[in-house]
This record gives sequence, structure tokens and C-alpha cells, in this order.
Amino acid sequence: MTMDRYQHLKNLLKERKPVAIAHVGSSTTPFVVDAVCAADAVLFDKEHGVYGTEELIPLTLRCREKGLPSIVRVEDSQYHLIARTIDLGADGIMLPRTETLEQLKCAVDAIHFAPVGRTGIGGWGIFRDGETYDDFQKGRFLFPQIESPKGLANLPAMLDTYGEYIDGIIIGPSDYSIQFGVPCQVDHPDLVAEFQRVFDVCRERGMSCGCFAPDAEHLERYQKMGANIHWFGDELTYMRIGLQHYLDHIS
Repeated sequence: MTMDRYQHLKNLLKERKPVAIAHVGSSTTPFVVDAVCAADAVLFDKEHGVYGTEELIPLTLRCREKGLPSIVRVEDSQYHLIARTIDLGADGIMLPRTETLEQLKCAVDAIHFAPVGRTGIGGWGIFRDGETYDDFQKGRFLFPQIESPKGLANLPAMLDTYGEYIDGIIIGPSDYSIQFGVPCQVDHPDLVAEFQRVFDVCRERGMSCGCFAPDAEHLERYQKMGANIHWFGDELTYMRIGLQHYLDHIS
């Protein structure tokens, strides 16, 4: 039997192998999914993007049709925001500004049925075709974001307590820079040292990790530092790069 892309992604993350996550934040046409299918997953950004319920459903539906895992960055660590997103067909969530055990408990509650969590059965997209209750319990993705020194300080405890339900830790470099006191200076050496500590904590516990990369240079840098999850760019950047590729061949 051929392994589906959901289980393939789970395996890559468990083994700390390279994972590519495309980033979509402003496109509402479901056909943008077709353009990013080469990635291991796609992230739709509800925290900073344009998406409400009406815009999200066609995107997650298209991901289901293509068999591409969909991750949604929710607005905050609140039960209704997370559970609702899973109801609407998302295969997992990214949790911004993760700093406490309470935030992680909220996320685990919202993406698991009892006895692990407390979410309910509902929504058109909560189950994939042919998926069982037990499949669901093991099949959703959780990516907490570390975006502050407090998040780093509490990261060992968060992984020790909820690590079995976490698929990967993602650094949010821009927000971290603000919390660290060097706004938007994502290459500040003291800040980069903080990122390295996040990667080291994850490596010590066998946890996949990554950092948002605005370009290929940063992707390669974070990879050398120990990142295996590569969440990068956005769909507008992909379009600009693709267009330039064609323009470069016009004489």
C-alpha cells in the first residue's frame, strides 16, 4: 500500500529529516494549492493573512483533493480558534507566541478527542476520507512557535510535558527580535545565539525544529545551525522568482 503524504510527513518529522513547508498568506483562490504541491505541506496564515472561515474552506478542501497536508497558523492559543480550524479541514496548526504549558494544553485539547483532549466531532472537514477515530488522534500536526526569551526558557518543560503531541518547534524570528529588544534585526548575533539555543534544546530531545526563512540564504544558515523544518517565503515571492526566471530568458 502506498504511504499517503500525511504519514510521510509524520515520518519525516519523527526522524528529523528535512521538511519543506510552503507559505501562503494572501491568495484566496484554491488553485494556489496546485502551485505549491511540491512542498511537504502548505501553511495558510490566519494570524497575519487575509483568511476568515469563508476563505479557508476552499483552500483546505483543495488540499484534501490533492492529498497535501495543510497547516493553519491560528490567531492565538484559544480553544475555539484551534478546534474550529480543525473542523474546517486543516490537518494541523501552528501556534504563535507559545510560552507556557497552559497554551500547549489548550492546543492539545482542541486537536484531540478524549481522553487526550476534549474536542468534539463536528464540521465538514474534521475527518479525511476513510479516516477512523484512532487515525485522527494520531494524524493531526502541532507546531508551536517560539518567539520570545520566555518561550525559550520554558521550552524544555513544554517538550518534556507535551512533546509526544508536538511535531516540530518553529522560531518566529521577527517577533522574537522585538521581544529580545533588537526589533527586526533578525541577524543580530545575540539573537542568532538565542535561535541556536532553541535548536539545541530540540536536538537534545529528538524534536524537529525550524525557523521562518525569508530567503534561500537564511534557509541554508538555519539548516547549518540544526534546523530540519524549512518554512520559507510566501506565494508572492514564489511568483516573482518564477516570473524573473522567464524574464531572464528574454533577449
